[in-house]
Amino acid sequence: MKIIISPYSKQLRTGEPSPKDYPYWKELVSILNKKHHIIQIGVNGEPIIEGIHESKFNLSFKELEELTLSVDSFISVDNFYPHFCNTIGKYGYVIWGPSNPAIYGYAKNVNIIHTKPQFKVNQFGLWDKSDYNIHSFPSVNEVISRILI
Repeated sequence: MKIIISPYSKQLRTGEPSPKDYPYWKELVSILNKKHHIIQIGVNGEPIIEGIHESKFNLSFKELEELTLSVDSFISVDNFYPHFCNTIGKYGYVIWGPSNPAIYGYAKNVNIIHTKPQFKVNQFGLWDKSDYNIHSFPSVNEVISRILI
């Protein structure tokens, strides 16, 4: 089974990582890559997650669409990719931290949140003003328990 991961949201204007970036990708990929072919997508300069099988950066919309439609599923954080997938009718798994899937998510995706969500208070405020809170994310076990692939 082929799975795309889209692990990062856009870097903040300050140069800091986004507060929406899931902290446990390495552990999650190490579990998934035993049975699945993992393809990481993103933009040049983003760290490559240890254990993936392929990385594809700076794809055109057409290339991204072709790749997305050729795989079995995707796993992403709250970033551009789930919105892109929604426009082409591809649904998958989205890992949420401080942003609220009731506002930004799609019901056809499997939206994975921490058992005790800690959403950002001002969902419409600038992310640059938000601190990174590792406790807002679901654990690897919470994610694995929701993934049916």
